[in-house]
Amino acid sequence: MGCLFLLALAIYRVFQRRVRQFITPERPLKGVGGRKLTRPTGQAIFQLFWYMKVVLLELPDGQIQRALGKPLTYEQRRILQELGMDESIYV
Repeated sequence: MGCLFLLALAIYRVFQRRVRQFITPERPLKGVGGRKLTRPTGQAIFQLFWYMKVVLLELPDGQIQRALGKPLTYEQRRILQELGMDESIYV
């Protein structure tokens, strides 16, 4: 159990470090509540994605399609783009 915790902590730190690489004082991250973050913690980053709503749509042919409830914010898109991902990870 301890090894699993250490692995999770290592992944969390790598994620935090990768995001911090592209956040600069000239281009800070706008956190929850409008705070400007130049060295955001992993928790502050995850809070931006806290209430992502994924909607399931059932098509007439029985196929289920997923979509985002609202478009991503600028900050959410910025983080995903800098990490080499796009919004399709949610749908």
